[in-house]
Amino acid sequence: MFRVTNLRNGTVLNAEHGRETGDSLEIMIEGFLESPGPVTVNGITVQVNEQMFRIPVSLFRQFNEIIVKTSNNYGEFQQSVKVVWDKKSFKRYNFFIDDNIFFLTDICKSKPASLFDHFYLKRLKNIHQKYGTKFTLNLFYRNDHHPFELKDFPDSYKAEWRDNSDWMKLSFHAYSEFPDRPYQNAAAAKLAADYDLLHAEIIRFAGEEAFQPPVVIHWAMVQPEAFSALKTRGVKVLEGQFINAQTAVGEHNHNSQITDIGYYRDKDTALYLLHHHLLYDFEHELLFVRGDICCNLLPQEKIVEKLTARCRIPAHAALGLATHEQYSFDYYPNFIPDHFDRIEAAVRTVTEHGYKPVFFHDGFLGNQSWN
Repeated sequence: MFRVTNLRNGTVLNAEHGRETGDSLEIMIEGFLESPGPVTVNGITVQVNEQMFRIPVSLFRQFNEIIVKTSNNYGEFQQSVKVVWDKKSFKRYNFFIDDNIFFLTDICKSKPASLFDHFYLKRLKNIHQKYGTKFTLNLFYRNDHHPFELKDFPDSYKAEWRDNSDWMKLSFHAYSEFPDRPYQNAAAAKLAADYDLLHAEIIRFAGEEAFQPPVVIHWAMVQPEAFSALKTRGVKVLEGQFINAQTAVGEHNHNSQITDIGYYRDKDTALYLLHHHLLYDFEHELLFVRGDICCNLLPQEKIVEKLTARCRIPAHAALGLATHEQYSFDYYPNFIPDHFDRIEAAVRTVTEHGYKPVFFHDGFLGNQSWN
C-alpha cells in the first residue's frame, strides 16, 4: 500500500493550509507506504520515518500536479494528485436566491415607475446598501402559480437592471418550478434549450450586463453527461448539499451510491464536501461547493449560530448563502413573515466576521488574483 494521505484530486488550498509568498504556496505532503523504499515527490527525495513520509512542496500555478513515486521489492509505484491554489484568498460570500418569478409577475402586472418600488427588490436593495451584499436571482421562465412567462416582461426597465448590475445579477434556474427535479434525468439537449430560452429573455429585457451563469440548477440534480452543456455556457461552479439534504432522491439508477441535491456525485465525494466544502473536478473542469445556509429552512437564531461556527474555521474562506424567493410573498401558502430578516441575519453575521460579498463566477469563487 502506498498513498498520499492529506490530499486528494481537486483539493482547494489557500494560505491557511501552508505558507504563502508572492509567487508560491508551500504545503506539506504527507503519505504512507506499507513496504520500505525510497520516495520522491516531484523528483525530490523524501525522508521516510518508518512507514510515514512528510515533505514541503511549493505550488506555483493555480492548477498543480504533485507526483509521488516509490520503489520496493514489489515494484515501482506512482501517485499523481492535482490540487488548486486559491492565491491571495480572502474571506468572501456568495448569495443566490432561487425560484424567482413572483416579483417579475407582479411588476409586469402593476408596471411601477421603478423596479425598486416593488417590496421584494426594495428590501434586497436596502440590504445591499447596508452591507454591500451582491445577489444573484435565479429565474424560472414560467410561473406555475399565476399565468406569466418571461417573454411578457417589458424591456422598459433595462436601464435600471444595467445600473444595478454591479450587485444584482439575473441567472438561469429552470424552465419552471414543476415538475420537481426537472433535469435529474433529462438529456443535455433539454437543459441547454431551457437555458438558452431563459438567457435570451434576460438579455432582451435586462441587457447583457445583468446576466451571469448560475452556480446552482433547480434541485441541484443534473446528469453528469449534461455538464458539458453548462460548461460551454460559462458555468464554472455548481453548489449543492450533496449529503444530509432534507429530501430524498428516491432513484438509484446512476451510481451505486447516490447523494441528494448534489449532481450525482458519489458518496465519497459527498462526505469530503461535507467537511471541506470545496472540491475541483478536473474531469469536468467544474468546482463543486457545498452550500452553508439556506435561509428559508432555519429560524434567525439558528442561521446566526450555524454561520458563526462556519466563520470560525480559518480555512473556510468562501461561504455559500442561499434562499428561495417565494417565502417572501404573503400570497404564497408557505409564506415566512420574517424571511427578509433571516436574509439580513445571515448577511450581518458573515459581515461581522469579515466576509466580503462576491459573485462566485468572478475569477475563482470571487477571487480575481489569477486573472
